[in-house]
Amino acid sequence: MSRKKKNNKNILAIIIILIIIIAAIVGVVIFVNNQKYKYELSVIQNSEIQYYKLEKDGKYGVIDKDGNLIIEPIYASIDIPNPTRDIFIKSDDGQNYSAINSSGTALFTNYDNVEAISINSITSNVPYEKSVLKYKQNGLYGLIDLDGNKITDNVYNSISNIDYKEGNLKVEQNGKYGVINIKGTKILDTEYDAIMADGYYNDETKYDDAGFIVRIVTDDGYRFGYADRTGKMILDTLYSEINRIIEIDGKDVYLITASNGRYGLFKNGKEVLKNEYTDIEFDPNNKLLIVQKDQAQGVLDLEGNNIVPIDYDSIIVGGKYINAQKGEETVIFDAQGNNLNTDIISYNQVNDLAIVIDRNNNYNIVDSSGNKKLRENYAYIEYFNNNYFIVAKDGKTGVIDGNGNIVINLEYDAIQAIEGADALQAIRTNDNRTDIIDNNMKVHQGVVNANIQVKESYIKLYSDVDVKYYDLSGNEVEYKTLFPNNQIYARQNNGKWGLVDKNGNVVVDYIYDMVTEQNGNVAGVKKDGKWQVVNTNGQFISNNTYTIPWLDVTFLGDYYKVNNSNSGTVYSGTIQNN
Repeated sequence: MSRKKKNNKNILAIIIILIIIIAAIVGVVIFVNNQKYKYELSVIQNSEIQYYKLEKDGKYGVIDKDGNLIIEPIYASIDIPNPTRDIFIKSDDGQNYSAINSSGTALFTNYDNVEAISINSITSNVPYEKSVLKYKQNGLYGLIDLDGNKITDNVYNSISNIDYKEGNLKVEQNGKYGVINIKGTKILDTEYDAIMADGYYNDETKYDDAGFIVRIVTDDGYRFGYADRTGKMILDTLYSEINRIIEIDGKDVYLITASNGRYGLFKNGKEVLKNEYTDIEFDPNNKLLIVQKDQAQGVLDLEGNNIVPIDYDSIIVGGKYINAQKGEETVIFDAQGNNLNTDIISYNQVNDLAIVIDRNNNYNIVDSSGNKKLRENYAYIEYFNNNYFIVAKDGKTGVIDGNGNIVINLEYDAIQAIEGADALQAIRTNDNRTDIIDNNMKVHQGVVNANIQVKESYIKLYSDVDVKYYDLSGNEVEYKTLFPNNQIYARQNNGKWGLVDKNGNVVVDYIYDMVTEQNGNVAGVKKDGKWQVVNTNGQFISNNTYTIPWLDVTFLGDYYKVNNSNSGTVYSGTIQNN
């Protein structure tokens, strides 16, 4: 082999090695950069909660999960950022905050001020950032973790949450706002007048993939832009309005923008429709756009292709059918834009059947060939499950199957699905009774003047004098089946309530108007409008009596749960003897 060829091979090998090294370095840099944007959100189950806020006569303290007093209610406020941790944020005046533990020992004393960061209570059962706190030093704010380790320097005029974007924080510098995450990673520079999350939600990623709508102030008014979850600007701040189509799931981000009173559409930052429409409305069922140009309406798909010409006075979507009206004439199109010769104006697919509405506003069910399954028309039909349909006619409601057979007589004034359960609630107005219908269409007699709650594993139906429990399929169950480790259980006898043990032995006599189930080591008993608390042996734990105006009463120790708090679960010890 010649020396020249050998040198060429050596040079080629060196080049290949250099390419591999550069690729590895780039890969490491990308990996490290991506890690800055990843964080673990704390998810706390109700069963894991160790501490609760306590209110008494307008002052606040802390009790534990068994109702024991941990911190006396002597403070103007108490926040519990993570109720599994022995860290409490207290304030004597509602303005200055500091951290203490259950022994009253001051924590994080090297900072002037330490505060919890509130988040929207809709997105979490614990309405705080659960792994970080904000501190104040020399008039400026920074972040620390729950062990007191500094995450960011104190360089911000304020730090607050962003609604529906847990783990991301809005920070302010010199009157302008930006975003950091709970690891301290900068997402958006502090250069905006306002920042909000776009509202996108996914069952798997929750709000993590939501981006940011940002706003600046110009001589011509507000101008909006859009950034993705990592802070990458997708649209500059040029628009008078931006809204994400949050019903579209997946990686594609569709944004409806407005400029000079005209609307357009962008997909992943690329223009699909110019800002030339008077209005754009998204139809989530068919993933189509109802557009308007001046006085004319039509339908486009998400790529901007014409489905229904922009030539009609109005567009009304009925399931998979599109009603296009011009003058006195209505033309029916399907979602692909085919003109249909039909008297059906609404077509909603459910399994192998469809609920349809004709031009006379009569409801029916049709099979895949369009054959009507019902001999009579109904004023309303709604699919439930397992081939069952809620129907209404002549002011009464019942349930039929897909062949039109009546499985629940039309004798109720209202029947509706119970959200979060596979069951129905059915109401009669003549006696104001709510029954429960299970998923096999068996009716379980319910409660008069009832309220309903859906818990993690059961349905609670209750009034001021009665309570019943059902599993999430609607079958009536005993509370003992749901909570077999309790020591005492509520039981009714001859219209009065008492408490029994696991074997049915009476612990508290049947002399009360209402009782609660065991929570912690206590239960509540009510007589003549007054509540008291007993332990699992049936003994009163104090002489305190409470007049509580709401129906769903829960006690923990000698304290009752307050239902209207925005700062997590709160128990009160305020005496009400009126």
